[in-house]
Amino acid sequence: MRRIADWLKQADAALSQARDSKKDGHYWASCFFAHQAAEYAAKALLESFGVEARGHSISSLLDKARELGVEITEEIRRKALNLDRHYLQSRYVNTFYSGAPVDYYTLEDAERALVEAEELVGYLKEKIRGS
Repeated sequence: MRRIADWLKQADAALSQARDSKKDGHYWASCFFAHQAAEYAAKALLESFGVEARGHSISSLLDKARELGVEITEEIRRKALNLDRHYLQSRYVNTFYSGAPVDYYTLEDAERALVEAEELVGYLKEKIRGS
């Protein structure tokens, strides 16, 4: 069963949550949900090519898309690499020597992650086969 629309719906919901979290000052959560939005869009893209994707690395998912012949620019891949940092670090205390993730994330981090996620989601939606 093809779940492209479901992945995209979830990507849009994650972007909305990232925006809300940023507005509420939960910068770590904004970065995490920005990552999630881009991951979901990458999975929608791969699903459109008949590939069920596993894993959480956006850059790895985009590498799979490249193998299928999808044009993924270096700029888009760099943004994916930036967002990949937020999958674990934004949530787990033991990814830092001391303190909690909430201590490390700033408004600037959230703003950058959100812009990158919005650009990635938009770019990947355009690349979905049959759209």
